[in-house]
Amino acid sequence: MAITMITVTAARRDAGYELLRKTDDLGFDAVGAGWYQAEEEGRWRFFLVTSMIDSKGPRWVYDQLMAALRVIKIPDGIKPLEIHLVSPREERFYDLRKRLHVPTYPQDGKRDLFHAHGPDIEKLGIYAIVLYRMKDMDNRAGDIARQFAAKVRELEAA
Repeated sequence: MAITMITVTAARRDAGYELLRKTDDLGFDAVGAGWYQAEEEGRWRFFLVTSMIDSKGPRWVYDQLMAALRVIKIPDGIKPLEIHLVSPREERFYDLRKRLHVPTYPQDGKRDLFHAHGPDIEKLGIYAIVLYRMKDMDNRAGDIARQFAAKVRELEAA
């Protein structure tokens, strides 16, 4: 039986890298990032896993992110409604790195991707996933939110 790799297009892959880099520059500090498909033949969604969801709420985080991206521009290949913000405590993403045995990305500056699909992730409601980064959760949500909000204010004031 042949193994099929389900992945995003090169344009989406590159746009995702660019968006992740931009959020890193903003101090967003996503513990996870990538693309996922909720069901076979479904649409891809770009996700950012952040503990700020738990401390500030999804609306606050999304509004701050969109305010910043209006200034620094969303990369071509990603639409605002494709960006999905996720709590590291959300069941589908909780401890995903350990469940799927995902190495911590990126490694040594490489632009590696981790691809997964099949029964192990389908039981999580995910048909396919492509990861840029998946780290263990951190507990600095308040500090991250303050630093992120400060950078967004700087951008808006410029």
